[in-house]
Amino acid sequence: MPLLHEPEVSLEDVRLRSLSISSLELDVAIRVRNKNPLGVTIQEVPFKVLCRDCATVRQIATGNTGRVTIPANDSTLITVPVRSDNAVLLAALAALAAQGTVQVTIKGTAVVDAVLFHWSVPFEKTLPVTMEQIVKAAGGERKK
Repeated sequence: MPLLHEPEVSLEDVRLRSLSISSLELDVAIRVRNKNPLGVTIQEVPFKVLCRDCATVRQIATGNTGRVTIPANDSTLITVPVRSDNAVLLAALAALAAQGTVQVTIKGTAVVDAVLFHWSVPFEKTLPVTMEQIVKAAGGERKK
């Protein structure tokens, strides 16, 4: 039997879909690359959306891809919509208004099945979210 490789899991993109005073909706795009000669099944990819403002890290949302099959020697982009509607979100938005940018981290683990082999592949990536992105998602335009 050929040697199997651990699939690569990476955060490809986070897009702000919408924003209101009580909720935040994001599209989280996770890419899974399978470099094996046979397909693998992703059982799930649970993840957390964390927001850092100054010295405080707050969890603002969670998500999960669910079950996905990745063909042999291929990659798949999985987009997961997530929503946050809690008081933590308001604190993050207050920090954003004060600082102009907030760091958003997506942290998770892919649970992978390939015939007789199983893997847990952790991933983490931090991206900045700017006031301009927030204004655009809210449907407004920033004055110049």
